[in-house]
Amino acid sequence: MSADKKRTVLVVEDDASMQKVLSISMQKMGHGYKIAKNGREALDLVEAGDVAPDAILLDIRMPVMPGLVALPKLRTILPTVPVIMLTAFGDLETGLSAMKAGAFDYLVKPSSLDKIRETLEKAFSYREVMEMKAEEERRREQQRLDLEKRVESSYEELGSVYQQLKKMNMQTAYALAETIEVKDRYTQGHCERVRWLSSQIGKAMRLPADDIEQLEYAALLHDIGKIGIPDSILNKEGPLDDREREIIRMHPIIGAQILSTVEFFERAAAAVRHHHERWDGKGYPDGAMSDGIDRLARIISLADTLDAMATTRPYRVALDFQQVIGEIKALRGVQFAPDVVDVFFAAGLDKAYLKKLEEENPQKSS
Repeated sequence: MSADKKRTVLVVEDDASMQKVLSISMQKMGHGYKIAKNGREALDLVEAGDVAPDAILLDIRMPVMPGLVALPKLRTILPTVPVIMLTAFGDLETGLSAMKAGAFDYLVKPSSLDKIRETLEKAFSYREVMEMKAEEERRREQQRLDLEKRVESSYEELGSVYQQLKKMNMQTAYALAETIEVKDRYTQGHCERVRWLSSQIGKAMRLPADDIEQLEYAALLHDIGKIGIPDSILNKEGPLDDREREIIRMHPIIGAQILSTVEFFERAAAAVRHHHERWDGKGYPDGAMSDGIDRLARIISLADTLDAMATTRPYRVALDFQQVIGEIKALRGVQFAPDVVDVFFAAGLDKAYLKKLEEENPQKSS
């Protein structure tokens, strides 16, 4: 502590003679001071900013608001300012109790100038330590806030990178889907319609955003395995023979293998593998049934089948849409998951799909 630094002491004392004694003591020690006659007056001075004390001398017994009542209030407002209780000789126990309640020390009235000086010097030193601690805590808090801002900024940057990656992945998915449609001329627009309808069903089922994202990838790429199927089979007009049918039924496995090599598409790979499974277990390639079928695949299955029936294929022309709807209803719990069919109709997606199909050029229907 600097020896020549002027300090300010708030003296809270109701007795006029003690006020005078303490005022003279402050003057002799070279400290500034302010007098308050009771605890309430001391609080008013502090709250109004009329005094910024380095220490407080607080009498225990005063009218209006005694010292023990004022002590916790002053400590709340000025947590680093030491409070020294002033107590009469017969009130030592109360002084000790005050220290337990947060007072720095106590003085027995009347005290010598040396004793007052000694106690105040200790109090000033204590305050310097407390101020240093408070400043260190403020510095650490600021560092914490700065770190939080940097982390938040990093998360924002990561989020931006993630969005860019998502965009790139979706662009890659569309590019792959176009590759399928170039190979199979009858499926132009099919993958996008299946993606759109699957996404609408998933949202109506209130799937999490991450699942919707993977659902869209899987739906868009559900036929990616057809890259490994000969063009002569894909574009054959008329029904397939048994051997050709076995070959084309390999495309879910091929598609899942292709996507499983890309970490981002691993979740979609399972849905691609199961998109031709049936609720009754009579689908392919695994013969999975009911809850054993990938959840996203159950949605894609309905969207894929509906679009296939509603559009022209090499082996047949498009079915009447009311016939398509009748088939979907008839195959609830047989080919399709009951909850998917129920949501499809409850959300009015039959009408939404038909509107979308009618808005497209009929010549481009697959």
